[in-house]
Amino acid sequence: MGKLIEYQKLGKIEKWFTLNKNKANHFFALAALLVTVSSIFQDFLFSEINNTGFYLREVLLFKIFWLFFIPFSYITFFLHNKLSQASIKSVFRILLLILIIASLFTVQVLSSSVLISILGTIWFGFRITVWQLITTKLIDYLGIAFLFYVLAIWVAEYIYRTSEKVKRDKEVKIITVREGKKVIPINVSEIKWINSDKPYISIHTEEGRFLHSSTLKEILDELDNSNFVRIHRSTIVNVLEIDKLVSRLNGDYDVFLKSGKELRLSRNYKDKLNSRLF
Repeated sequence: MGKLIEYQKLGKIEKWFTLNKNKANHFFALAALLVTVSSIFQDFLFSEINNTGFYLREVLLFKIFWLFFIPFSYITFFLHNKLSQASIKSVFRILLLILIIASLFTVQVLSSSVLISILGTIWFGFRITVWQLITTKLIDYLGIAFLFYVLAIWVAEYIYRTSEKVKRDKEVKIITVREGKKVIPINVSEIKWINSDKPYISIHTEEGRFLHSSTLKEILDELDNSNFVRIHRSTIVNVLEIDKLVSRLNGDYDVFLKSGKELRLSRNYKDKLNSRLF
């Protein structure tokens, strides 16, 4: 019910992409298949209307170019998903997206041309080079092929940004703790670190320390905020509060907060913290 309320705030297109974010790759693969089938049917109609021969195997040979879009659509979304998991600056992200588009386009054109050339030699005995294929048979399709990858990346990026927007809207802004009969609201942005204090956890802010009936795992799931990361089995820190890291020369680090507080970073959690800092 809560998710439906959140989605009502979005436009129709945003709703569809958010609710079907794992199906967009199937959509592009299906679109590629439909284009291939419709292109074959178009060739058949042309042969019937103009009373020319229709040779299915020959037609299928040159439709291989379109069929390559099916696996490449999944590769496109897979690469974008991997890129989305990396913590990189916006400028580099844009450059990498352009590189993905150019690389996939180039690989698809070359690989489909090579396969067409090989099968043409085997099936029909004619020799046609990859360059001849690209400059004669496939030249009219290159613009559409490039547009396909631009559109696929745009959709993948749109889904990613929409999902991030929904995630930000869901982020907890206030945590309430009890002190006797009092209920105290704590602004999440003011939390500096959290540590285990069994059977409770201690939440530390500028105002002081507050005990909360929860576990580190539960509070981390509740926060669902990229600014909070576990650095030790007993400690969670707000990365915005970190001033510097000092190596202990044994794999562990001392984490110094802007307030001067010193915490321990276990080697087992170092990679997770680095992904948030760099």
